[in-house]
Amino acid sequence: MRLRTLLQMPGLGLTLVSGRHHLDREVRWVVPTDLRDPRRYLSGGELVLTGMMWRRAERDSDAFVRNLTAAGVTALGAGDHPEFHTVPTDLVDACARHDLPLFAVDAEVAFAEITERIVQRLSVGRSGDLASLLDRHRRLIAADGIGQILELIDRELGMECLVLSPTGRALRGSLELGEDERAAVVARAHAADRLPQKVTLDRHRACSVFGIGSTIHTGRFLVIGDDHTRWAPERRLVAEQLSALLMLELDDPSQRPAPHVELVTALREGRADEHLMRSAGLPAEGPATVIVATGGPEALREAAVAETLQFDTCAEDPLRPPVAAWATCGNETVAVLTGPGAAPEERGRLLAWARRCAAALQAAHPGGPGAVGIGLADPVHTPEGLRGALEQARHTAALAQPRPGRIEVAEPDHLVSHRMLLAAVPPDVSRAFRTRVLDPLLEYDARHRSDLLPTLRRFLECDGSWRQCAASLHVHVNTVRYRMRRVEELTGRDLRNPLDRMDLALAVSLD
Repeated sequence: MRLRTLLQMPGLGLTLVSGRHHLDREVRWVVPTDLRDPRRYLSGGELVLTGMMWRRAERDSDAFVRNLTAAGVTALGAGDHPEFHTVPTDLVDACARHDLPLFAVDAEVAFAEITERIVQRLSVGRSGDLASLLDRHRRLIAADGIGQILELIDRELGMECLVLSPTGRALRGSLELGEDERAAVVARAHAADRLPQKVTLDRHRACSVFGIGSTIHTGRFLVIGDDHTRWAPERRLVAEQLSALLMLELDDPSQRPAPHVELVTALREGRADEHLMRSAGLPAEGPATVIVATGGPEALREAAVAETLQFDTCAEDPLRPPVAAWATCGNETVAVLTGPGAAPEERGRLLAWARRCAAALQAAHPGGPGAVGIGLADPVHTPEGLRGALEQARHTAALAQPRPGRIEVAEPDHLVSHRMLLAAVPPDVSRAFRTRVLDPLLEYDARHRSDLLPTLRRFLECDGSWRQCAASLHVHVNTVRYRMRRVEELTGRDLRNPLDRMDLALAVSLD
C-alpha cells in the first residue's frame, strides 16, 4: 500500500504534515509504539503510530526520529497524547531533518482502529483467501478472541505457539516451555535489536519470538515452536499479521483488569470500608497487602504492579484476574491484594516474584526515564487497617528508588535497616561518599583487570567469612585474603574495624 492510499482511506484520521514528495512510498505494515527506541520491533517499511509518551524534552524528538529512519520505516503518525493538541514543532522539524513523512492523527481515532483498518487492507492486497479467513475469525472472537487466534496459528502455520508476558509468564498457548526456557526467550527478546528472533532451546529444538505490540503495556511476545529463518516470506507474513491481531485483542480493555479508582481514592483519603471492598470484588475479611509503586513513567509503574499481582495466578487460567484492586492516582499506582496470596506465610514468595518481575521489566527498558520504587506493606486483616498499610507501603517504595533507570522492590523490614538512613541522605552526598570510597577499587580493577570490588561485595555478603567467600567464588582462600589486603590498602579501611567495614558495606550498597 502506498502512502497516498492512506490519505484516500476514509475514517483513518490521518492528515499529512510533511513529506508530500514521498507519497509513493510503500507501507508494508503498521506498528503502534511509545518506546523511545522501538528498533527491535521494526524490520523496515512500517507506518509507525505514536502517542509521544517517550517525549520528555524537545531534544527527544530528534533521537526518536533518528531511530525510526535507521530502522527504515516508511512514515510516522503522531497523536493521541493528552498534552498535545497538535504535533509538536520539534517533532515536525526532526521529521523534516531526517526526511521522514509525518502524519497527524485525529485524537478521536484510536490507534487500534487505524491498525485494524490497515491490516485488513494489506491482507486483501496480498491474499484474498487469507484476508477472508482472518476476517471470519475476527468476528468469532467475542467469547475467546486470543484462543481463536492461537488456534488459527496452529492451523495455518501447523505449529504450536505460546503468548508470554514481559516477565516470561505464560498467558495462553499450546507450546510447552519450562520456566528457565521462558526466561531465556524473554531475555533474548528484550536484548534483541529487532524481532522476530530465533532462540535455540537445546540441540534439537529452536523457537521464534515475535513482538506483540511495542509499548510497555503491550510488550508481550508470541513464541512459535519453529525456526522462522527457514520460512518462506508468505509464512512469515501470516505470523506477523496474526501477531497484530493478538495485539488488538490483548489491548482490549475486557482483557485487562479494570482500575478501581473509587476504592483506591477512598483508601488514600482514609475512608475505605467493607462496602467499598466488596464493590471492588474483594473480601472484607482475611489478610490484605497494600502494594505501592512510585516514580518513573506511569505506564511502567502500572506494568510492574500488574505483573506483581500475578504471582499467585491459577495455572489453568493464566489470564484470570488476580484477587486484587488497583488504580493510579497522581504519581502513585496502588494495589490491594487479598486472599491466600496476601497471607504472612506467602510473604517470601510474593517478594521474590515482585523482584523477578522488576528485574525483567528493567531489562526490557534499560536506561529508561526515572526510577520506579515498589513497596509492600505488612498484611492487615481489616479495611480500617489498610490506611496504615498504605503509609507503610509508601515509605518502603520511597526507599526503593536509588538511581534513575532502576526498578527496585522494598519491604517493611527495610524501614529499620540502613536503607532508611541512606534514603534520607541527599543523592549528591550519597554519590560523593560512594565515589570517595569505591573509586580506588574501580580504577584498580579497570587498570589490572582484577576483581577487587566483586570480591569485596561477596566477602561482605558472607559476613566476613574467608572460606565461605572463597568457596562461593571458586578460588583459594589465600586469593581472597590477598584481594582484601589490596582493598584495605586502596581504601584506607581496616576490615577488622566494625566502623570501617560499615563504611565499605554502605558504599557497596550504593553501587
